[in-house]
Amino acid sequence: MKTARELQQKHADYVRFGQVLLAVGAFLMIGLLLPNHDKQALQIYAMMVAITGFLGASFFFFRRAKLAQQQAEEIEYEQG
Repeated sequence: MKTARELQQKHADYVRFGQVLLAVGAFLMIGLLLPNHDKQALQIYAMMVAITGFLGASFFFFRRAKLAQQQAEEIEYEQG
């Protein structure tokens, strides 16, 4: 059984992962939006897929962080 401390550490890790992935996705999006006429259609689609992947992974980790935090709070409540 996981302890509240372990779950809080997982929460912190998940939040960090989510923040890093969100930042990378945002930087890629900025790079995609900057005008550059040398970009080919394949490069644009590849960037959009990468951005979607990073933002999706970020959402996944933020969701996992929320669940870990809720579980930690439940354990602390049960322990008194």
